[in-house]
Amino acid sequence: MEQGKSLEDKRDDYSLREEFIAVMAHEMKNTLSSIVSFSEILLSQKLGKLNDRQKVRLQHILDGGSRLNSMIIDVLDFQKIGLGQLRIEKKKYELEEVCQEAILDISSLSDSKNITVNAHVDQVEIYCDYFRILQVLNNILNNGIKFSDTGSKITLNAFSDGNGILFEVVDEGVGIKEADLNKVFQKFKQSDVTKGLEKEGSGLGLAICRGIVELHGGKIWIESDVGKGTKVSFTIPGRKVFSTKS
Repeated sequence: MEQGKSLEDKRDDYSLREEFIAVMAHEMKNTLSSIVSFSEILLSQKLGKLNDRQKVRLQHILDGGSRLNSMIIDVLDFQKIGLGQLRIEKKKYELEEVCQEAILDISSLSDSKNITVNAHVDQVEIYCDYFRILQVLNNILNNGIKFSDTGSKITLNAFSDGNGILFEVVDEGVGIKEADLNKVFQKFKQSDVTKGLEKEGSGLGLAICRGIVELHGGKIWIESDVGKGTKVSFTIPGRKVFSTKS
């Protein structure tokens, strides 16, 4: 039946499927927002005192809601990228500000595993979509932390390479097999080395990162040694890189 369909019919089917996914994701997000909001009100104890057990259970609801919300956002972003609907709004920002914000965003996770995150950043400006580049950095840094041992180190490098900005995130994690390096940017793909490790997520993170970087006109790639760690690099071209040094 599928083979007999014309290319136009297949495109229509694809569009309908993507539209259905988008509608369902939005509905889930709205419902989830209501659940989270009411849980926050209960946890604030404005409606009455809670015992310790109730507080713990409500916190579990909030934590689970936060994880599910992140997954829904990933689905919506991936769908927008696939349909060419993800908007990139570029402005000039200080590179150091972007990197510091990214490190701050993941500080709770890094602190929970006693992982040190070091940054080496040029004092220049970057021409980019601030929110989307933060999204890329947060995703890569989160992956580095999740697949690294407690007490290890992660380094974020960001510097001018003459044509724009080159970012590098280097971790000391489990690494990725060479045969799997090209797969990790595909949706729902994971290296054999990391399979079996209990790591939550939508499975779309790196695919979204690639989409965002490419919408900026850049490239993203991975180098890795199993048992030693991984380096994720990406470029963000700039019409001109402006030094912020006085």
